[in-house]
Amino acid sequence: MSTFAVFGMNEHFAREEAKRKVRDFKIEKGHRIELTMSQWLQAVEDRVVKIMDGKRVAQLSSMFDAPQYAADYAERIRNLGRCRDVVIRAKIKLPQNDLRRKSPTKLSWIDYSPESTAAA
Repeated sequence: MSTFAVFGMNEHFAREEAKRKVRDFKIEKGHRIELTMSQWLQAVEDRVVKIMDGKRVAQLSSMFDAPQYAADYAERIRNLGRCRDVVIRAKIKLPQNDLRRKSPTKLSWIDYSPESTAAA
């Protein structure tokens, strides 16, 4: 059974990540300087812009057991607000050549397209 998920980046996820990553202080000349709330919010917004301009994508949804559910979720994300690189991926088992590992296969995500499954 395949598993599907939506990957990409949207503004909400970028803002949540920026809030986790931006510290509430700066270190200048070896001294710790606390940021005010407005300075911290500006730093968060700057980080959101940097994340949205980047190339990294993240898993935006939980896993679905059918691609049509993932497609519906991807469409909602696209309609919700600013987003980029929204794509559906399928989790598959790939053969593993590393003999030191116990399992002969490894799990990996590949881009899913309905055309590729219709041709098969």
